[in-house]
Amino acid sequence: MNLLPGPVAIRPDVREALSEMPVSHRSEAFLKTLRNAKELLCQLTGSRQVEIMIGSGTLANDAIAGQLSLTAGRGLILSNGEFGDRLVDHASRFRLSFDVLRSDWGDVFDYERVERVIRQDALVDWLWAVHCETSTGVLNDIGMLKEACAKRSVRLCVDCISSIGTVPVDLGSVYLASCVSGKGLGAFPGLSMVFYNHQIPPAPGALPRYLDLGFYASRDGVPFTHSSNLVSALLRALQRFRSTNRFVETLDLSMWLKGRLRELGYHVVTPDAHASPAVITIALPDPSRSGDLGRQLEDAGYMLSYRSDYLLKRNWIQICLMAEWSRERLVPLLDKLREICAPARRSMA
Repeated sequence: MNLLPGPVAIRPDVREALSEMPVSHRSEAFLKTLRNAKELLCQLTGSRQVEIMIGSGTLANDAIAGQLSLTAGRGLILSNGEFGDRLVDHASRFRLSFDVLRSDWGDVFDYERVERVIRQDALVDWLWAVHCETSTGVLNDIGMLKEACAKRSVRLCVDCISSIGTVPVDLGSVYLASCVSGKGLGAFPGLSMVFYNHQIPPAPGALPRYLDLGFYASRDGVPFTHSSNLVSALLRALQRFRSTNRFVETLDLSMWLKGRLRELGYHVVTPDAHASPAVITIALPDPSRSGDLGRQLEDAGYMLSYRSDYLLKRNWIQICLMAEWSRERLVPLLDKLREICAPARRSMA
């Protein structure tokens, strides 16, 4: 049972799409598939445009950093977890000029402080933040960030890698946003996306070809070789989002699962009020170790997220609902947690 944040459990029809014979990235068949996938992505997010690239979320965020390197103003990066810190690293590698506002892991951003900094510093031209901070499960409030940025004409960039496909996301007034195929969208890993709502010209003298969003846009999204198989699988996965019931079902299932975990005595790190329904982070007490528990659950057939350094360091383990699940399918996991972790439950009670 795959309860990882990625790669996620793949539906049979999506696997079937991946196994089709590959076609040329210059063929009309591929271009039609790509256009359809881009159209569904924009419908899902409210964005005007999206470019689909071959690579991970790191590529998408590097492409965003590349676009920001073309601007003259200074930026503000918000961080309340591992992936906010990675945005800082992206920006540093591009030698961007920026400040950082940090909040504790598991806390939401101090939105009043963010608005105050934007208001008082006229040089702030862009703001970059993570929507779903996967390291903790915190779901930061894009709406409040959009409002704060709109007041001062600050360009908002958002890492939506773990949020698109798990919660409703409106990118209508966002400058740039990143996503991937292999998490909430339920497709195979290997494709990354950058959403945008403005014209982006090529920047041949300033950016590498692979990171130049304007180059993609000028070539109808296919400046060089693409993967027809990955795009076909993505299109098939996107078709399940024609109904909004998916988000309601994920939220209901998450609330039920967290309730059962708390009944068993487990501490869920992120309060429900600002938690992603798709990432449930559990803090284990001493002497229990998340690495030991994760390996025991793997041996029993349950793949949970625990191997990342930031999880091991904090003795955390995560259950992720990126794919389609039901209460009936999760009950055996709860039974196994009860069986394996009886000493931990007693110490946490």
